[in-house]
Amino acid sequence: MRWAKRLTGVSVLLLLIGVISYYNAMPSMYEELDPAQSHMLELGPGESGQVEIEALGEYVALRLEGESDADLRLIDSDGQEDSGSNPSTLDITRTGEDGVLYVPVRVFRSSTAGEYTLFNDGETTLWFVDDISAQAALFTKPWFVVMMVGCCLGPVFGVVGLILALIGWGSRGKGNSPVVLDTQGRLPTTDELYRQYHGIVDEDEIEVPDPFADVDDIESSLQETEERPSEETGPDWKGWDEG
Repeated sequence: MRWAKRLTGVSVLLLLIGVISYYNAMPSMYEELDPAQSHMLELGPGESGQVEIEALGEYVALRLEGESDADLRLIDSDGQEDSGSNPSTLDITRTGEDGVLYVPVRVFRSSTAGEYTLFNDGETTLWFVDDISAQAALFTKPWFVVMMVGCCLGPVFGVVGLILALIGWGSRGKGNSPVVLDTQGRLPTTDELYRQYHGIVDEDEIEVPDPFADVDDIESSLQETEERPSEETGPDWKGWDEG
């Protein structure tokens, strides 16, 4: 229970640090994740621009909320079009610092490295961002790192503390008496260990005589035992024999 309380306290402290760090990390998060502030290209309707794409990167084209059509073309230096893929559930809507929502309309993953030309064939503004670079830049911000440590490790310590608390409550009330040898230096049997662990007292215990008792006392006890039946059964036998 002691460790359960300690881990629970650490969990609460880490979560508190994470919440406080979140408000201090928000400016850095907007600086790197707001498409209006951090982007590779910002193209108006009918515009085009050059963009350098690296291998194993992840690039996202975004438009304002309510504009779900991609209406774009990404052409490499050989004139081949990279059609990309539709956004998945991992490609979430971004919120700008001014509250504007930016919706992913096309994602380019693992494209061939090189220089490309992006054409905006739509009637609204198009933003093209590098997600990998933006996320890597966030981990250079101290407040963001502290926030991640607090928010990620806090729940983990809380779950471990809860598990230890449940284990402690489950074992509460059980006897904790140590296993001891009997007076003859003999190891107790399984049944004796069970009774000793659970504190069960055997009321029908039979007292074992001392193995070193006086031999004369034993002989006199045997003689009394032999004489007593003969005295008690003698008259009955005679009466039966005489009719």
